[in-house]
Amino acid sequence: MVSSNHIKAVKSMGMEKIRDEIIELISDRMGIEQQKLCSYGKEKSLLDAAIGLQPRDLLTLFFELQRKYEVVFEEKDIIERRFDYLDHMADAIISKQVSV
Repeated sequence: MVSSNHIKAVKSMGMEKIRDEIIELISDRMGIEQQKLCSYGKEKSLLDAAIGLQPRDLLTLFFELQRKYEVVFEEKDIIERRFDYLDHMADAIISKQVSV
């Protein structure tokens, strides 16, 4: 059994790294400047006009993240966690990795 302290440590260490990797992926695939994602990505939806992703971009990102991190997202990960926010994406990935 994995302790809750271990899970918290993994989450905090991995959150920033995964968030940075998501930013890099979005920048590379969708042409959004990394600085813009870093500035707005925590407090704004990626679908916000300030960032400029389209719903189809989120769908592409959804499949790329599943492939990259070898996780399978469920409907609740998208709806309950608001998959259109960077930190929520990273948290969903970490939750899937820790629960394995």
